Amino acid sequence: MPRAIPPQPPSEEPALSAKTRTNRTPVILAVVGVFVVAVLAAVLGVVLTTGNESKSEDSGPAAQPTGAKAAIRDVDLASLPATVRADGTIRVGGDAAPVTVTVYEDFRCPFCKRFEAGFGPLLADYVQAGKIKVDYHIASFLDGKLGGTGSVKAANAARCSVDTGKFAAYHAVLFENQPDESEDGYTAGRLLDLAGQVQGLRGETFDACVNTDANAAWVSSTESTFERSGVSATPAIAVDGKILDSGNSAMRSPDNLRELLDQRLGNPGSGKAALGQEPQTPSAG
Repeated sequence: MPRAIPPQPPSEEPALSAKTRTNRTPVILAVVGVFVVAVLAAVLGVVLTTGNESKSEDSGPAAQPTGAKAAIRDVDLASLPATVRADGTIRVGGDAAPVTVTVYEDFRCPFCKRFEAGFGPLLADYVQAGKIKVDYHIASFLDGKLGGTGSVKAANAARCSVDTGKFAAYHAVLFENQPDESEDGYTAGRLLDLAGQVQGLRGETFDACVNTDANAAWVSSTESTFERSGVSATPAIAVDGKILDSGNSAMRSPDNLRELLDQRLGNPGSGKAALGQEPQTPSAG
């Protein structure tokens, strides 16, 4: 079964372990231990690592990294065009953009929320600049894993927002206001309330689409396509059809991803060895 993959913040275990040891050793060792802890804390404060949410889950991209090398422009997400493609993905950006980024997400996935907080502004900036187009593959597997219908209902509502031209803005609002994954908080009422944060989204057509699960067939189809794609966890990213492995440096910070995208933009044939595997691409039917 697919699973959510966590971006793990710097570990605090070395510091705790050292602190415990100082309670059982002479004072001179305590001083040394404190010094070591301080050094480790300084190093870990600037190094991003990936790890496991639990023993059954894989490492994933880091979230909200610090120390960006270049400013990312603020983007009016409501201005970004979105269309539903034949394979069921939702494309944000123009078809003529030279580089394609595919993002695999489940709206109940907490690490997808962290990914969007960290990497979303960069993707929006590059979409607005015409450098990339982003194909969102919306999965809903967490309902089966956790129980409930929140993933399905959120996916349906997101698809409804495409018809009103507000997908990019609503997509961001959904992740910014994501309930705890165990709460199954994406009810129709909650989804409509959140839609009120996007100017021009609420209306008779959108509300009816959300309340009646009008895109249920699309949601089911995109989940089936996801399960056959070979992508086993969310969030996942592909650049020009090549999945970025969890250990790929581009998954660790927006600056690293920007560097990879700029490399692709400068030479579309470059960097393929660093991109990783190519997912299967069955039709969404």
